[in-house]
Amino acid sequence: MTTNELNIKTGDFLLDIAKLLVAGVVLSSIFDDDMSKDAAFLWGAIATCVFIAAGYIILYKSVKK
Repeated sequence: MTTNELNIKTGDFLLDIAKLLVAGVVLSSIFDDDMSKDAAFLWGAIATCVFIAAGYIILYKSVKK
C-alpha cells in the first residue's frame, strides 16, 4: 500500500468518524441524560468540524500529489 492510498483511507476514516459523532449527538439528545443538551451539541459540533477538516485536508493533500 502506498502512502497516497493510506492517506485516502485515513481521510475517509476521519469523515466516517465525523458522521458517527453526528449520529451520537443526535441519539444522545433523544435520551434524557443529566448532561446539558446545549453542551452536547456544542462539543459534538466542534469535534465533528475538527474531524471533517482533518479528513478533507488529508484527502486534498493525497489527491493533489
